Amino acid sequence: MENRGINFEDRIKNADEDTFALYTLIKEHLLSYQGIKNRLSIRCDSYRCCRRLIAKMAIGGSSLKIFLPREVMEEEQYSQIKIRFRDLSDTSAYEDTPAMVPVKSVVGARKICKIIDIFMERNEIKKSK
Repeated sequence: MENRGINFEDRIKNADEDTFALYTLIKEHLLSYQGIKNRLSIRCDSYRCCRRLIAKMAIGGSSLKIFLPREVMEEEQYSQIKIRFRDLSDTSAYEDTPAMVPVKSVVGARKICKIIDIFMERNEIKKSK
């Protein structure tokens, strides 16, 4: 509970190099799409496109957590990428993005990037040039 009063920006600055590298990798991948904008808040870094919440990233303990929309858990196409989601739809803060995945390695970050690619393609959001 020592991080209770620290905002997200300070948490990511104080995180170890591996966590910061994973955060940067996923952040740059999300922002490489047209119309995606991020906003830092006290708890997390959220990413939106046309007022729709696409993803959230937060630091819990010492690990990076990414929160994705519900369809990522339910669609068959996403299940081909072997990754486990934790359903947080009971929590009101995560009702738009209930699929939580802790990102602990570069392999996990790459899998998240593949899931983001599939999600963006399905929602017809194109990459920036």
